[in-house]
Amino acid sequence: MKNEKKNNSFLKKFRKEESILTQRNKSEKILFGVVFVFFAIYAVTLVFPFIFMFLSSLKGSLEYVDDLVAGTVLSLPDNWLFSNYADAFTGMSIKNSWGVPIYLPEMLFNSIVYTALTIFSSVAASALTGYCLAKYRFKIRGFMYGAAIFSMTIPIIGTSGASLKLAHTLGIYNTLFYPLLPSFSGFGFNFLILYGFFSNIPWSYAEAVFIDGGGHGTTFFKIMLPQAWPAILTLCIMAFINAWNNYLTPLMYMPDYPTLASGIYRIELTFTRKGNYPVYYAGLMVATLPVIVVFACFSDVIMKNFTVGGLKG
Repeated sequence: MKNEKKNNSFLKKFRKEESILTQRNKSEKILFGVVFVFFAIYAVTLVFPFIFMFLSSLKGSLEYVDDLVAGTVLSLPDNWLFSNYADAFTGMSIKNSWGVPIYLPEMLFNSIVYTALTIFSSVAASALTGYCLAKYRFKIRGFMYGAAIFSMTIPIIGTSGASLKLAHTLGIYNTLFYPLLPSFSGFGFNFLILYGFFSNIPWSYAEAVFIDGGGHGTTFFKIMLPQAWPAILTLCIMAFINAWNNYLTPLMYMPDYPTLASGIYRIELTFTRKGNYPVYYAGLMVATLPVIVVFACFSDVIMKNFTVGGLKG
């Protein structure tokens, strides 16, 4: 029954879109076709690097060079060398400041820790500040909101020196705990989204909790926060993608704890023409695959919770 309902809804949607297309005049159809071709070409340019990377990761080093010279980089491998992925985990490494090699599994662990701490600290702090500034009235409320907006206009590179000194002073430079410092500010994009979301939730919910004897903590954690769950989930997904792909911050502030992004970047800088590029591409696939899987699984969540004007309340 469920499959029949899904099929019927799909057919209705397809027929509706087909009727809309047939109602267009000739010039609109031509414009629609041109736009479709343009975006189809754009989609191919986005998919091409992943196909090239995947096929190259399964070739031998000599076969990869031959295909590169011949211009047949998208040709299928003669022998599908899945062993390149095992070689990437056991062979790709960089050395820390003590000369100890750090291999791909440790980089993967660092990526997981760095991403988890970044997601938790950034979203949790933004939820707290966004809720407080949206629902409570106090003297410096306007100043704090203005400071949050102004801080977004300062280039990141302009604060790197002060951030580096602060990290040294607090003793979290070159540690896995560094992500807690920049992410727990409570400001930025996440703050603006959650501030707008909490502003649209009626305060009558809180008044009902107060009448029943509840406090401000009960109101936030049991009433307001669950209603903001769609926005928080979407921000967590976006924070995961940004943190997982971030190579500059771990490179500058966590040199002895490289993530997959920063570690593979450092490996690429030391690569020579004699390097085993198929193994290198296998490492890139390991670093890229989690982001692709997460976006493929949660793309509908992002699209449903985001509109042209922002998050839906």
